[in-house]
Amino acid sequence: MEKMSHNKDSIIEIFSGTMWEAEMIKTLLREAEITCFLKNTTLNSYAFEPIHSEGVQLMILDSDTREAQKIIDRYLANKRDQ
Repeated sequence: MEKMSHNKDSIIEIFSGTMWEAEMIKTLLREAEITCFLKNTTLNSYAFEPIHSEGVQLMILDSDTREAQKIIDRYLANKRDQ
């Protein structure tokens, strides 16, 4: 996990995947009032149909890791069950 210093709390990568999936998880985290943002959200606008890059990183504060991981685990479990 990547770490950066931010007001005595580190910013870490909690998830990496497609833009679509990262946006879905970001929405779930924000609904739980967990501050987060996306990193590496490059859009290829030269293709016939724009394609979002893989490897979009979802970043959160380290202090939110436990709660965020629970939400992500639930999301991934629900996705597998479908």
